[in-house]
Amino acid sequence: MELRKVKVEVEDIKGNKYTFTVSSPINRDKIIKFIDLVEMMAGSLEIKNPSSSDTKFEKILQTVKEHYPFQWFTSTEVQLAYEEKFKEPISLSTVSTYLSRYWEQKILTREGSPASLRYRLNPEVLNSAPKQERSG
Repeated sequence: MELRKVKVEVEDIKGNKYTFTVSSPINRDKIIKFIDLVEMMAGSLEIKNPSSSDTKFEKILQTVKEHYPFQWFTSTEVQLAYEEKFKEPISLSTVSTYLSRYWEQKILTREGSPASLRYRLNPEVLNSAPKQERSG
């Protein structure tokens, strides 16, 4: 039997409800994009890997701290390092979104044009963890 539609309802800590629907054809890429969208919309919604309690948001920062503690890096480099480290796919748009959030929170510094941004850990907050924002 082939799935034609998947519907997911999410409720945040403030009681706001969000309903997401994925219609056919349903494939792996569509589901990954769907999960990324839910994470971005909810900000801190934790869709957990069964083997880990860390969110993608936390895993990306962990990857940056481990692989690029004192050097410049790109979102593509972080994507590759993340996939190698955690053995799970992550879209470039998700990595770019989270790097931008870290920059907004002053965890990262950045330079370059929008088409070729480079990031670096802000030395002032190198050992601090980001606080995830709740949206709603």
